[in-house]
Amino acid sequence: MVDVTSQMSVQTTAAAKPPARRYYVLGLLTIIYALNFLDRTIFNVLIEPIKKEFQLSDTMMGLLAGFGFALFYSLLGIPIARVADRLNRRNIVAVAFAAFWSAMTALCGAASSVTSLALARIGVGIGESAGSPASQSIVADLFTKNERPRALGIYAIGTYLGVFLGYFIGGYVNQHYGWRMAFYVAGLPGILLALILWLTISEPKRGAMQESFVPEPLGPTLRFLASQQSFIIVLIGFCLTTYTNYATAAWIPPFLARVHHLSSAEIGTYAGTFKGLAGMAGTLLGGFVVAQISRRDDRWKLWAPAITSGLAGPVFALCMLTQDFSMMVAMLALTSFLVGFHLGPIFAIAQTVAKPSMRALASALIALTATCFGQGVGPLAVGMVNDALKGSYGADAVRYSLLSAAVTTTLGALLFVWAARTIRGDIGRAAA
Repeated sequence: MVDVTSQMSVQTTAAAKPPARRYYVLGLLTIIYALNFLDRTIFNVLIEPIKKEFQLSDTMMGLLAGFGFALFYSLLGIPIARVADRLNRRNIVAVAFAAFWSAMTALCGAASSVTSLALARIGVGIGESAGSPASQSIVADLFTKNERPRALGIYAIGTYLGVFLGYFIGGYVNQHYGWRMAFYVAGLPGILLALILWLTISEPKRGAMQESFVPEPLGPTLRFLASQQSFIIVLIGFCLTTYTNYATAAWIPPFLARVHHLSSAEIGTYAGTFKGLAGMAGTLLGGFVVAQISRRDDRWKLWAPAITSGLAGPVFALCMLTQDFSMMVAMLALTSFLVGFHLGPIFAIAQTVAKPSMRALASALIALTATCFGQGVGPLAVGMVNDALKGSYGADAVRYSLLSAAVTTTLGALLFVWAARTIRGDIGRAAA
């Protein structure tokens, strides 16, 4: 049971932290997270020229876009997150950011074969596996329980900011300078930003927004998280909604090229604007709205994401099936807005139903499992169905294979509703 004195102490600690400093750290981590997604997304807008140069199938492009990256991202993410629960998180983010994923993205541009391209993509996954769990753990130590949906909603903007930049940079640079140059442009600036991170922020005190902090061994940590029913159900639901995010991120550019016959630069403009910017708006609004409406009832932390994720299903189905270009673009923007809404609140759940000593690991379990399924299975599954249907439907095959993304976001919404039944008790146990 948490006493009033402890709660007042937490509020005093939050008030004592300079707001500008907290939001500077949050802003810098959000930009780094955006470059994380830029480096993932830029591959998607380059699928068609890479496929043409190396003469690959859609199934192989799905493997390169997701599975190899996601496999190593997920395998290494858990042990690295465990280290982040014990060691300096700022250093982990900076080293992973500088030494791995930015450099490996640039190396994608130097690939001379499918094998070397796949190895560079694996390198990107290895580097990125360290970034988000440690970053979210830092944010959780700068903001209180009720502030976290808003703070992590701002952080989650990095997802769609990276998508926006990846589509725009990839589309424009590919059309004018080729796909290899697009990877160079995406990768090299990250090293400078990692240096800024290293020099300008410090490691916050662990558990600063909690009344106690007790390090626990791995076994008890995993048993506690497994006992939090809302955590387990949200993890499964987030896997499904993440399938929607990654499947659409990978195959919307080929969809626009094959079905609507857009050029590379046009794809960057339309996908970046109507998927990237709309997703950013939804993510930002989701964090702020849920932070407000969940103050009286913690179940809104999951009810609100359930509503928007459920609405995204039929909206995206209409996006895929309509023959009208303007309607397709409008539905693509609305889908991205609705899907983006849930990211900040779900990230906050991972931090709020876990004890302070478990936050990086909890974040890693949520993010990495979802990435393994969403990015590993989503692009690959759509690519395989594309190859299976192209004999019957030709270029329209991608239209029908992407309908699976409408199904997964609907199923994820149902699981969020289920998880809301136990969220209040799980938050209480984490704070005890």
